[in-house]
Amino acid sequence: MWPLTGVAAVAGGLTLIGGLVVAGGPLCRHALPSRLTDPGLALQLAASTRDVETVLGQRVWCPGTPTTTATPTCLANKTTLDVQQSRDLVFIPVYVAFLVLVGLLVWRHGAPGGRWLGLLAVVLALGAGLCDVQEDRIIRVLLGPAPVCTVMPRPWAVAKWRMLCAVLALNIPLFLADRDLRGVGRWAGYAAIVLGVAALYFGGMQLATGDDTYLESALPVVAAAFTATWVAVAGRAWFPAGLLPGLDTLGRSPWLSRLAAWPDDEGPGC
Repeated sequence: MWPLTGVAAVAGGLTLIGGLVVAGGPLCRHALPSRLTDPGLALQLAASTRDVETVLGQRVWCPGTPTTTATPTCLANKTTLDVQQSRDLVFIPVYVAFLVLVGLLVWRHGAPGGRWLGLLAVVLALGAGLCDVQEDRIIRVLLGPAPVCTVMPRPWAVAKWRMLCAVLALNIPLFLADRDLRGVGRWAGYAAIVLGVAALYFGGMQLATGDDTYLESALPVVAAAFTATWVAVAGRAWFPAGLLPGLDTLGRSPWLSRLAAWPDDEGPGC
């Protein structure tokens, strides 16, 4: 049975890989609602049929849509964003599992006085995942052959991003408790603290002002916070004494020892 930290490290690695896969694909770049520049985020935050059409660059044939709606011309966004939403439904349980596992680590190993924040992080991570699923379902209907425009993804997307920003800050007690951790894992934990606070700031500013550009500013911060959190957890699991001692330990593992002893063409009789 793998320890909880090791399972969390594997889940974090899968989360980073999944994030890269989900984000791929060609997109048109044109003026978007709410002064946003990322089409994927703009679609998530769409509050009306006109917003959706502006993001896609083409008509969305919903009942009652005005025939005078003018949008830029684009053929790539609808296809790419539909593919991204399909991939996202697979990605959601992966990143939620990672955040839940990290929350459990905070609860079990976090700094005294802050461990209860881990349970709150678990609840918010699950809530973010549920909101993400509902958001994807609405978007897929909007992008489908028979779109329904009475429900928009915005409320679910806003709730998801606010909860994700909060979760990354709630992990801080784990990194404050890693006083005996050395090397990359320790410094990644410090980076995760700074990035978690920054993510919380952007999410809080969007909540306070309603300005969606704060969420767009949060995107690279959230991605960096996920990465730093994974490196910190992986360091705790695999390299607690530092990278070089960890690599030495890995090199002494039975399966690597067998690879090192594999016969080559320079041995006797060759």
